[in-house]
Amino acid sequence: MGHIVRAGPSRRGLHGAGRRYRSTVTFPPRAKQAATHEIRIDRRSFLLASGAVVLAACGSDNKSGTESTYSLAPRFAREVIVPGESRMPFSLADSQALLSTGPQTLTAKIVDSSGKVVVPTISAVKRSVTDGIVYWDFHPTLTAVGQYTIILDGGASAGTAIAVNDPKTVKIPYPGQQLPPFDTPTTSAPGGVDPICTRLEGGPCPFHSVTLTDALKQGRPVAYLIGTPAHCQFGTCAPGLEFLINSAKRLGDKIVAVHAEVYTDDTTTTTAPAVDAYHLTGEPDLWLTDKTGKIVTRLEGAWDQSELDETLDRIVAG
Repeated sequence: MGHIVRAGPSRRGLHGAGRRYRSTVTFPPRAKQAATHEIRIDRRSFLLASGAVVLAACGSDNKSGTESTYSLAPRFAREVIVPGESRMPFSLADSQALLSTGPQTLTAKIVDSSGKVVVPTISAVKRSVTDGIVYWDFHPTLTAVGQYTIILDGGASAGTAIAVNDPKTVKIPYPGQQLPPFDTPTTSAPGGVDPICTRLEGGPCPFHSVTLTDALKQGRPVAYLIGTPAHCQFGTCAPGLEFLINSAKRLGDKIVAVHAEVYTDDTTTTTAPAVDAYHLTGEPDLWLTDKTGKIVTRLEGAWDQSELDETLDRIVAG
């Protein structure tokens, strides 16, 4: 794998908004292993709670040929995955921190709860949000509700647990649905949200002139981002917003973008109405729709400029 660099902590930590914006997500330490107890962790710490995998060390920095143990750290919540094609971004972690480097490509297979192989091979390329934040986005198609295991080539046979949920239990809007309209705060009608945008540099972003409700009426693909650049614990909200600004400039009037903040103010004690309307427990989240308002994909947790541009270009092309 070469020299492993640990990503340092974010300069801005996300403060919990009481119980309204925090939840627990259960991740077994290893898939298909009878656990004596559940590991229940805060939604804000789920990145480091996943099945341990063993990747063969490679590269000039490792001359011993030994193997090292790393965790496959999901940057998505298992409880929002529904049948069909799903985006599943992962980072790598050791016992201490997320890693900021890794192989250019990861390949894996997926088995169901009986051990039957349902996806023989699937791969993901490394993408970089920043120099210190990397991830690999797998896009498996799983059609049945149930428990699955993703097993990396060269990794431990136990793999990492993933799940496909009954759509009836998923409250967050997901691909295939119409994106629900919502009167997001605008510069002319902030609705009690101040600041209306916590963009770190360059002033408020240009995505607060129309509400999501009005954007969905324009007959163009919509990009709807909920995230708080100034208070994002894992450092992906700020670059995610900048990537969207870049994409919107490039595509011009081919899309319409809307941004909503997570908190009502900088005390970060109360979540904004946009969060409650979509039953969110984490951020950033970016919904991308076609011109009819149908959700094509939902980018959660982390994305880079290339993934966003590739996805938007496909949507715009029809």
